[in-house]
Amino acid sequence: MSLISHFQSAIGVTGPVLIILVMGMFLKRIALLNANFVQIGNKLVFNVALPSLLFLSTGSGSITQNLNLPLVIYAVLATVASVLVVWLIARSTLEASKVGVFTQCAFRGNMGIIGLALCVNAFGDQVVAKAAVYLAFLTIVYNLLSVLLLSNSKSNVLKKIAKNPLIIAIVCGGAWSLLKIPMPNVMQLSLGYLSQLTLPLALLCIGASLDWHSFKANHQQALAATCLKLIILPASIVVIGIYLNFAPEALGILFLMMATPTAAAAYVMSKQMTEHGNLAAEIITLSTALSPLTVTLGLIVLSYFEYIPS
Repeated sequence: MSLISHFQSAIGVTGPVLIILVMGMFLKRIALLNANFVQIGNKLVFNVALPSLLFLSTGSGSITQNLNLPLVIYAVLATVASVLVVWLIARSTLEASKVGVFTQCAFRGNMGIIGLALCVNAFGDQVVAKAAVYLAFLTIVYNLLSVLLLSNSKSNVLKKIAKNPLIIAIVCGGAWSLLKIPMPNVMQLSLGYLSQLTLPLALLCIGASLDWHSFKANHQQALAATCLKLIILPASIVVIGIYLNFAPEALGILFLMMATPTAAAAYVMSKQMTEHGNLAAEIITLSTALSPLTVTLGLIVLSYFEYIPS
């Protein structure tokens, strides 16, 4: 693929996301959306729409046939190591109440929507099943780490993890897949309708929550988290993956999943569990705006050196 093709593929995925974010800002400005809508919308995404998406993505496919165990193990270890490094840096430079939100936004990518779409754009439909299984395992890790980071009290963190709707949905979907239970068409369609609410509703709420006065105060933190999310962490993880001799397709999945902008779920959890939801919204917006450029450059470099198929 040429430079223009790579850029068109990336902007074709991230462009609509930016448009919905801006629409949320506009609708809030003309008073069509208000704070109550944002509060209810966040709860709906966190408790219904996103769990439906995660259950459907894990329960409707075969986990065992499409599992690349070395890739998943490496991605999990790399994620945990990244969180530890970022948390240590954030703890020494930020006020304590922002450390968890900053760390979560620096590592938690939008794999379920943007990551899968980028994989398809880069490698075709045949990569979807493998990328979806990767997504299932990493999503569990992401949510476990996010609950740990955002919980004020660590004493009942296991209880919070057990009650997290996103983790419950993934575990139930994984069990459904492993037990090879047929999913009735009516169930699949119903969950599909609910799943389709996830991204537009979350993005509208993010856009409506953006406070540019807050952004001016948090711009250094938002920029730092965005640089970590889009450049430093994915570059470090992929370079190590190259030395571990991952196959080109696996390396491509690793890069595209790790290089995605911060996930909308990071805002939902930050808003539900902390007082710094605005910081998460600002990082999501900035990382989404810059991701077409960083993803395109990464694909060009990896293709040029023939680490991934061009």
